[in-house]
Amino acid sequence: MTAGPVDAVVLAAGGATRMGGQDKLLASLGDAPLIVWSLRAFEEAPEIRHVVVTTSPANRDHLADVVRAARLTKVTRVVLGGASRAGSVLCGLEALADGGAALVAIHDGARPFVTPDIIARGVRAARAHGAAVAAVPSVDTVKLVTREGRVDRTLPRDQVWLAQTPQIGPLDALLQAHRRNRDRLADFTDDVAVLEHEGVPVHVFESDAGNVKITRPADLRAARARVAAMPGYPDAMTDPGGQQ
Repeated sequence: MTAGPVDAVVLAAGGATRMGGQDKLLASLGDAPLIVWSLRAFEEAPEIRHVVVTTSPANRDHLADVVRAARLTKVTRVVLGGASRAGSVLCGLEALADGGAALVAIHDGARPFVTPDIIARGVRAARAHGAAVAAVPSVDTVKLVTREGRVDRTLPRDQVWLAQTPQIGPLDALLQAHRRNRDRLADFTDDVAVLEHEGVPVHVFESDAGNVKITRPADLRAARARVAAMPGYPDAMTDPGGQQ
């Protein structure tokens, strides 16, 4: 059982390559920029002590203003991310290095529908097992396919889980693994994959299919429609910034 404080890194340093140049994290969703939805969940999760947000140079000042306007008291720092996802994770971990956290939860800021309950489940799993990743069982059959498009083999569906975030592990282990693999961080598209690479056991905990990632403009439209159907968000489809 891993005891001690739990901090979080929320990633908001990605590019907008699949969003047609639109910054999805600052696009409006309901009553707030999309990134605020993830940050609110961590703000409300009693298991989380502090939050560090990674961002790009272009968005650093704007994001800091967004955090202040949202009155997110757990966000202690907004720091510049790296050249890759895992590089940004390393930047966030470095910002937490001297804070005394036992565990760190790493989350995509582009998953606005994470909930305090999902976060709590992840923390319980990480305390019990050391490292844990949010995931949902696959409802589809998964095929491994060669570059030429030929099916190599079919994986047992009951063993296939689709990874999400948050992904949670010991701060020391995550930090050291990212430092040791600094020169190949671009190879890791998954946070706990760095731990797996080093032979550290990682367990899944069941998340929710609604914990989706906003990647393309259609995803943002779907997210706005989902929020519009929630009580209390009648103007969710309106984007005052013109990003519809």
